[in-house]
Amino acid sequence: MRFKKNTVNILVLNCGSSSLKYKIIKMPGGTELVRGEAERVGIKTQGVSRITHFSCGKKTVVEVPLANHAAALKKSLELIARDSAENSDICFDVFAHRYVHPGTLFSKTMKVDKVVLRKLKDTLPLAPIHNPIIYRLIEFCYDEYYNIRQFIVFDTSFHRSIPPEFSTYALPLKIIKKYHIRRIGFHGLSHQYVMEEACKFLGKDKSSQRIISCHLGTGGSSVCAINNGKSVNNSMGYTPLEGLMMNTRCGNIDPGIIFYIMFKERFSPEETESVFNNKSGILGVLNFSSDLRDAIRDMRNNPRARMVFDMYIRRVRSYVGFYSLILKKADMLIFTDSLGVSCPDLRQGVCRGMELLGIRLDEGKNAGCRGNIGDISSVRSETKVLVIPTDEEIMIARQAYRELMKNDTGC
Repeated sequence: MRFKKNTVNILVLNCGSSSLKYKIIKMPGGTELVRGEAERVGIKTQGVSRITHFSCGKKTVVEVPLANHAAALKKSLELIARDSAENSDICFDVFAHRYVHPGTLFSKTMKVDKVVLRKLKDTLPLAPIHNPIIYRLIEFCYDEYYNIRQFIVFDTSFHRSIPPEFSTYALPLKIIKKYHIRRIGFHGLSHQYVMEEACKFLGKDKSSQRIISCHLGTGGSSVCAINNGKSVNNSMGYTPLEGLMMNTRCGNIDPGIIFYIMFKERFSPEETESVFNNKSGILGVLNFSSDLRDAIRDMRNNPRARMVFDMYIRRVRSYVGFYSLILKKADMLIFTDSLGVSCPDLRQGVCRGMELLGIRLDEGKNAGCRGNIGDISSVRSETKVLVIPTDEEIMIARQAYRELMKNDTGC
């Protein structure tokens, strides 16, 4: 397929464990034509599965059973086809998928073919919450829509610049080499996007900036140190399990606890992995919810909710402090994703007492900043403290478009 005047509509599919975000983005300009999100996909829940769809200035909410991500995609495509019947500009030429953890197999955007699919199958255990779900959706698209080109964009590519002193684990070299074990890092699409948007917002050149990016979501969370436009460290490691306390992931713990629990509970590796990935973190401690916003709501009257909030904050602060040392003070501290953008209490908790590192928050600006891009730093702050909503889908579209143009000489 050749595209006229280099213009192509890319359907971006950003698959979460129980959600599917989608956007049709017209490239190279980056114009959004359609967006939507399917929620409560493939899980047992008291709430109803639904798709919230935006197109041509209209919002449509459809409540419908969504047994899996393929069903969510089919229903989303029905909504897109309805829009296309009314407006022929709403269509797509290419699929672009986000893939969480390719191990060390891929470090750049790939066109989907049988060889790539076969290799990806070996990476399914690396991110058990995400990889199998995304893989099945890519495979479904490859089989059902074989005449449409597809690309996979990897969440880890931005972190390939992490230097060896931070990417190497203190394990036997023989094991490291045999299994290609190293810090890989995640949320790279988000960290790269907010870095670029923050520099644009402040009129700075990214090649001269020292940045700490806090991607704090209701699912996964990570902190990234960025120096001169390149990732130099990320709180997530070989898998997304390392680092911050998350909704159901434990984050950093003493590895000895793993062996002790396996021995005492007689757990298999799979059962143990499920405890640390699916039953720990905020859910494990709070017990009634995996959402930090519920802890923030209840923390004035519930000591356990207060403790969960403090645990979360202190873990973020430890990375901000560590990365400030690596960067010799940051020029920018960025908060992004659902919690980072919408929770002033969280941002205030992270920044409290950080004057030594040059970080001072303006409490009034912080309280008033919810959901929009903003500078919430005090006039006396050496480090700019920013709120930048993320947009992983535009990063996926840009990278897929770049790869597509390499392969299409007709453009």
